[in-house]
Amino acid sequence: MSQPLISIITPCYNAAPFLKEAMDSVLSQTYPHFEWVLVNDGSTDATEAIIHSSNDARIRYYKQENKGQCAASNFGLSKATGDYIKFFDADDVMNAQHLEAQLKKLNGRTDALASCAWGRFYDGNPASAQFIPETVWEDLESLTWIRKALSQQYDMMGAWVWLIPKGVLEKTGGWDASLSLNNDFEFSIRLLLAVKEVLFTEDAKMYYRSGNASLSQRPSEKAFAAAIRSTDMGCAYLLQRDHSPLMKQLCANRYQEWLYRIYPDAPLLQQEVEQKIKLLGGSNRSMDGGKVFQLLSSIFGWKKAKQLQRWLKQRGYRKLPFN
Repeated sequence: MSQPLISIITPCYNAAPFLKEAMDSVLSQTYPHFEWVLVNDGSTDATEAIIHSSNDARIRYYKQENKGQCAASNFGLSKATGDYIKFFDADDVMNAQHLEAQLKKLNGRTDALASCAWGRFYDGNPASAQFIPETVWEDLESLTWIRKALSQQYDMMGAWVWLIPKGVLEKTGGWDASLSLNNDFEFSIRLLLAVKEVLFTEDAKMYYRSGNASLSQRPSEKAFAAAIRSTDMGCAYLLQRDHSPLMKQLCANRYQEWLYRIYPDAPLLQQEVEQKIKLLGGSNRSMDGGKVFQLLSSIFGWKKAKQLQRWLKQRGYRKLPFN
């Protein structure tokens, strides 16, 4: 009996500083029956040369002009021939047992997603990643998974969490190319609402890179607007399925997190988000910060505290007890 084929899809844009490490982790997988669809999304660095440095026959390389992560992922999906789909970022790392463990966990099911453990690292060393257990690190009915994920202080809806049966994507469709920031949220909600269960795979680990200069720049107002559109769409799907007071508050909290991020850079968008939160019945999500920030927030409100935080940073006060 032939073994299932997994299609790994990786959009690459100026990924040269990290791509070799990502490639090593994929090409050393204990489950060998995969194809790796790498889509060079108009890179201007050595991305192409690094990909060509490997002669592994499982790599399928494509190049297009820069259209963004969603469009590149959709292009990769159009070329995928596997029974299962794995989206994988070009700057992350997966453990050697990742694919094998997720495939085993699904055990042939086409009505479920396999999830994975993940840890964040900042110093360029995946071994320093801390895997902090989440409330969703167990087998859960899909809507329960969503409720638990959104109830956490920070939910992780990255598409790289999932091993996805191809039939699920054929049912839900690919990525919305009009979205950029927060695009994983809308995409993952569609996936989750199309399956019965999420199966947590403890032995599949993803090492999530944070703190890159290229990834940590302040998003533009246009990007923030796309993030709110993604939230609009994802929450609309959720509330169509579950219009309970709990789900309304979870959606309000999701908007509140974005309000904390966009204030005070996009006043019109801020007003729009505040209205959405009000219509949902209000949020109970507080803004994260250090003890001094929390004290100032309790006295003056989080907006004044954030204004003071920014004012001090603009004047060179970097080491603040705000964060």
